[in-house]
Amino acid sequence: MPYDPSPLSRDAAKTLREIAQDLESGKAEYDSPRSAARVLRDFHELAEYLPQILLQTSAAVDRMARDRDDAVTLARAVGEAATTATNLTDQLRRAYETVRDVRGR
Repeated sequence: MPYDPSPLSRDAAKTLREIAQDLESGKAEYDSPRSAARVLRDFHELAEYLPQILLQTSAAVDRMARDRDDAVTLARAVGEAATTATNLTDQLRRAYETVRDVRGR
């Protein structure tokens, strides 16, 4: 039987929020360019999965929706978000490739 993945996404969001807060407060900092490069690599990997998860979530809501108009509106909005996530994936890949080149100089 499948499980509900929503707690995992909630945990991921909590982790990202903690990272942002710790960096902003000075509690955390990157100790080397290599460390920052790893973060870009990791965020690229995270972003790679977003479009798929978004579209699967939209399909799940579509199956459960009683109102077709709302389901269509949601599908359109999620489709746009998936496109944005795909663009983010590409941008993060380019950023990671660039930071690797900067490190190598």
